[in-house]
Amino acid sequence: MSSPVRFSVTYERDTAVACVQSVFPSAPVEPKCVNKYPVRVIIHAHSSGGESEVIWEGDQRSLFRKYARRRDAAREEIIGRLNEYKASKL
Repeated sequence: MSSPVRFSVTYERDTAVACVQSVFPSAPVEPKCVNKYPVRVIIHAHSSGGESEVIWEGDQRSLFRKYARRRDAAREEIIGRLNEYKASKL
């Protein structure tokens, strides 16, 4: 079953994509690369109607494995926001 929403993730793809796929397992996730500093991770939800909504935006370091506490907090926040999006939009 295909998801009615697709996502795009800018940078630190592994952690952000894993969060998206934990809430939306069948949704396609498109990685986007941006060459500017400081590096920000942005998760967008794109509806089938063409609307785009920022689900989460944060510093890339917040998702690095070497900053475990910061990463865990960011993952909880991302998954929480994805669940809120799922409950309100789908």
